[in-house]
Amino acid sequence: MPNPRILFLARRYPPTIGGIQTHCHALYTRLVNQAQVRLIALGRQSLLHLAWFLPYCFVTALWAVLCRRVDAVYFADGVAAALAPLLRPLGPARFITTVYGLEMTYKNPLARALMHWGVRACDKVVVISEHSRRITAASGVPEDKLEIIYLGVEPLELSPDALETVRTRFEEEHGLRFGQDRILLLFGRQVPRKGMVEFLQKGMPLLDADIRLLICGPPASETARLQTLCQSDLKDRVVLLGPVPDDVLAMLRTSCDLFLMPNIHIPGDVEGFGQTQLECMYAGTPAMAFAVDALTESVREGGFLVDPEDYPAFVEQIHRFFALSPTERANLGRQCRAYVQREYAQKKIAAQYMDLFTGRI
Repeated sequence: MPNPRILFLARRYPPTIGGIQTHCHALYTRLVNQAQVRLIALGRQSLLHLAWFLPYCFVTALWAVLCRRVDAVYFADGVAAALAPLLRPLGPARFITTVYGLEMTYKNPLARALMHWGVRACDKVVVISEHSRRITAASGVPEDKLEIIYLGVEPLELSPDALETVRTRFEEEHGLRFGQDRILLLFGRQVPRKGMVEFLQKGMPLLDADIRLLICGPPASETARLQTLCQSDLKDRVVLLGPVPDDVLAMLRTSCDLFLMPNIHIPGDVEGFGQTQLECMYAGTPAMAFAVDALTESVREGGFLVDPEDYPAFVEQIHRFFALSPTERANLGRQCRAYVQREYAQKKIAAQYMDLFTGRI
C-alpha cells in the first residue's frame, strides 16, 4: 500500500509557543517518516494573520482535493476546520480535525458557529481528553465521529554536562541552590485560567516562608497583576521569569522539586488537557494540580490532585510532599516518568493518527 498523502493545515506552529504548537510539530515530524505530508503552517501569534492564512489554506486544499492529489486533509484545530464544509463536496479525501475544547466554547458566537459547522463536516474528530469529548459531543458532533487521542509528551532533555552548566548559571543569577532550597515551579501562559494570581494571593501566604516559587511562561493578560504581586511582600519568595530559553526550561523541569497547576475554572476558557505538567513528570518532577477541567485525567499517576480552589489543602499537600524522605521522593519521580512514557509516547500518538488518516479507524 503506498504511503498516504496528507495535507497538514496548522494555524498554530513553532516558533510560537503553546501546547497546540508542540503537538503539531511533534506529529508532523513523525508523520513525514511514514506518509507524504505537505505542511501549511502559520508560525505567528497575531490573529490578524488569519486574514491571509485561511484563504491560502483554502486555495491550497481546494486544488489538492479537487485534483485528487491528497488522501486526507488534517485541520489541526477547529479554526482551520471551518474550511471543511466548503471542501467537503469536492472529492473523496478524508477530513480529520483535532478539537482541544476551547473551539466548542468560544465566546464569539459567529466564530464558535463556524468552528462547530466545520468540525461536524469532518469524517473524524480527535478530542484530547474525555473532558473535551463531552464538550464536543454536547455541541452536536455525533459520538461515532469522536476519537480520544491524548497529546504526546517527549520534551527536551539536556545531557548531564549541559544540565550542570545551565543549572549553575541559573543558581548564580538568582541566588538559590537546587537540591538544597525548596523550589516550586509554575510554568504557563499568564492567563486567568492558570490561577497564578489567585495562588500568589491565597496560597503563598500559607506556605513555609523558605519555599521559593519560580514562575515562567509567555506574558498575557495576567502579567501586570503578577508583576505587582511579585514586587510587594512576595519579592523575596517569588521569581517572575517570563519566557525562558528551551535549555533553561528543560533544566527547571528536572531541577525543581514540584510543579504546580493551581488552575481555576473560567467559563468559556477550558484547560483541554495540559502538557506542561506532563513534561515535568516526564523529567521526574511530580505535579500538583487543582482537579479542574481535564487535569483530572492527565494527573492520574505520579502526582497530586486537590479539590478546586481549596488553597489550605493545596498548601498542606505541598508540605506533605516536602516531608517525604529522599527515597520516597525519588520513587515518586520514577513513577511520574514511567507513567508519561507509557501513556503519552509520541510514536504511539502518531500511530493512532495514521490509523485515522488511512481509514483503519
